[in-house]
Amino acid sequence: MGYETKCRVRVDDGSGKPRVADGTVLLETDDLIVRGEARVKVSRRDIRSVSRRAGVVTIAAATATVKLTLGEPAAAKWEQKLKEAPKRLIDKLDVKPNAKVWLLEIAQPELEAQLSERTSEVSRAKSARDRDVVFVGVDRDAHLSRIERALDAILDDGAIWVIHPKGREGVADTSIFGKAKALNLTYTKVARVSDTHTAEKLVRPRTSRGKRGVEGGDR
Repeated sequence: MGYETKCRVRVDDGSGKPRVADGTVLLETDDLIVRGEARVKVSRRDIRSVSRRAGVVTIAAATATVKLTLGEPAAAKWEQKLKEAPKRLIDKLDVKPNAKVWLLEIAQPELEAQLSERTSEVSRAKSARDRDVVFVGVDRDAHLSRIERALDAILDDGAIWVIHPKGREGVADTSIFGKAKALNLTYTKVARVSDTHTAEKLVRPRTSRGKRGVEGGDR
């Protein structure tokens, strides 16, 4: 989840006269985004400094200088947020130390590297059982059946992260939600995985946990 506000924005990106307008400002995990006539997108990795004076927060980055007229105490909160280190991918995905993880048709170098730092219990086998977390790649609608395989592999309180491409060429969120509903799974969170991929977190509803093997048994 990002941090969002509406305020007066001044953007100087070196292209000519600075743009000044009211806009919607979003602080995402990786980017600061301004929407509206003063639109700009600044990577948080490119931010060189953040300062505050008289209710105005100034963000100096490699590509632009952005001033947010917020007033106090909002300016103080935004200054603090902007100065915080962005959360790492592994933490956005809620992977705990020593978690048992299954990678099902996944090719995400950053995720895999961070997983190797967090746990030694990572499997790429064709099948798995009793996993805390399953990351499943769904590149097109024909791959949605993989979610059911992932469900069979998780513990009652385990999680499934469905990783899929962004944009028109990817799998629609609604298709993933539809499959989740058919499997009695609950959607709880979305996270950016990379510039090209996003992920949806699915879990069993609390009311259905502990009932595997009852009323018809396991799938």
